[in-house]
Amino acid sequence: MNIHLPGKYEWSPNNQTWKLNICQKIVCQNIHWYVLLIGEFVRRRDRMRNVTGPPVIGDDLYGRQREIEQLWARLEAGAHLLMLAPRRVGKTSLMQELHRDPRANWDVVYIDVEDAAGAEDLVASVFAALVRHPNYRRRIEFIELSRTIRNALASFDHLKVLGVELKTAFGGDWQRAADQLETRLLRLPNQRRLLIILDELPILVSRMLGTDSGRDQAALLLAKLRHWRQVPALRGKVQMLFGGSIGLEGVLRRARLSASINDVDAFRVASWEVETAAAFLKLVGDNVGFPLAQQWIDRMLELLRDPNPYHVQLFFAALLDICNGNPTEVSRDVVERCFEERLTGPAGTAHLDHYAARLEFAFGGPQRELALSILSTACRRENGAALSEFSAASENASLLTEVLQALEADGYLRVNGDAAAFRSNLLRVWWRKHCGTSP
Repeated sequence: MNIHLPGKYEWSPNNQTWKLNICQKIVCQNIHWYVLLIGEFVRRRDRMRNVTGPPVIGDDLYGRQREIEQLWARLEAGAHLLMLAPRRVGKTSLMQELHRDPRANWDVVYIDVEDAAGAEDLVASVFAALVRHPNYRRRIEFIELSRTIRNALASFDHLKVLGVELKTAFGGDWQRAADQLETRLLRLPNQRRLLIILDELPILVSRMLGTDSGRDQAALLLAKLRHWRQVPALRGKVQMLFGGSIGLEGVLRRARLSASINDVDAFRVASWEVETAAAFLKLVGDNVGFPLAQQWIDRMLELLRDPNPYHVQLFFAALLDICNGNPTEVSRDVVERCFEERLTGPAGTAHLDHYAARLEFAFGGPQRELALSILSTACRRENGAALSEFSAASENASLLTEVLQALEADGYLRVNGDAAAFRSNLLRVWWRKHCGTSP
C-alpha cells in the first residue's frame, strides 16, 4: 500500500510505518489533524470495515478523530451543542461514539427521538435512559413517583419498552415528571458530569409544530430543556447535545421559536477532505482484498464531487459488488457504469430517497413546493443555476432566501455568489433522474 497525505507523510510498505518528510514545510495549524489521521491509519489498518447504512462506531468510524477531540473539548468547557452538518456525513455516528466511549468522569445517555410523537415521549425516553444507566438508576428510583411509574421502572429493562410504559404512567403530566427528574439531577455528585444526547430532535419538533396544540407543547418542551441548561446548579454537571437529519435552526426560525436555543453553540461537521476519502478507499480496498489503483479512486471522487462519507462507502460497496470482488475487472468504464446504473439508477433510490422524504419534515407546504422547484432547476446542470432562475418560482424574496439557506444548511445545495449548485454530484444526478426535470 502506498498512501500519500498532502505531501507531508508517506506510508512505508516495507516496515509498515509512517515516515515524515522533514524537508517539507509543516503548516502548524494542520499538524494536529495529520497526527490524528495517521494514528487512525496505524490503529485501524487491519480492523476497519466498510459499513453502509447503520451508524458506525469504534474502529469502523473513520476520519473523525479530530471532531471527537473537538466535541469533548467544547463539552469540557461547559458548552451545550447543536450539531450542524450536511445530511449523511455521520452526525449520528459521532453521537453514538461519544456514548460508546465517554471521557473520564463523564456519563453519556443517547436518545433517538425520531419516532417520538410529543413532549411526553422525550421526557419518558430521558427517564428510561437514565434508569438503565448503572450510575443513575438508584437516584431515579428515589424520586417520589407514583406506584404506576415505580412498577414500570421495576418491570421493564428494554429502553423503548420502558419509555412507552413510563409515558403511560405519567398520565399526560410530562411537566411534573420533568420537574421531578430535575430535582434528582440537581443532586448529582460533583465529580460526575452527564451528557444527554438528543438525536433527531428537529424531526420531533417539526412533527409537533404540525398542529396548533402541538405547537404549544413544542414551545413548552423547548422551554423546559432551556431551563435545564440555565439552572445554575446544573452548570458544569449536565450538558446537552442536539442533532438531526434536518436543521433545527430552520424549523425553529419558521415557528418563531429561535430564542429557545440561543444559548446553544453550533458545532459544524463537514464531509471528508478529498485526501481522507482517498485514503479510506485505499485502506478499505486493501483490507478486503480489493485494492484500487489511484486512477480509479480519483475518478470515483471526481464523480461524487463532494466526498460525503456515506456516499464514498456506497460507491465502494457498489463497485465491489459489480466487479464480484475481482480488482482486475475495475476500469474507467466500469467505475462510470457503477455510478450511472448502481448509484444513481433505480438501485440507488433506497439509499438516496430519504433526501426527498426529509423535505416533508424540513418545510411547510409553500416552502416545500419552492424547495422542490429550486432543486429541480439546480439539478439540470453540474454547475447549478443562477439565483435569478429561482426567482421565477417565488415572488417572495425573503421566502426564497429562507428556503435557499435551509437547503444549503441541510447539504442539498452550495450557494456561491449569485448561483447555487448541488453540493453532491451523486445527489444531483439521482435527483435529475428521479425527482427533477431532465434537460
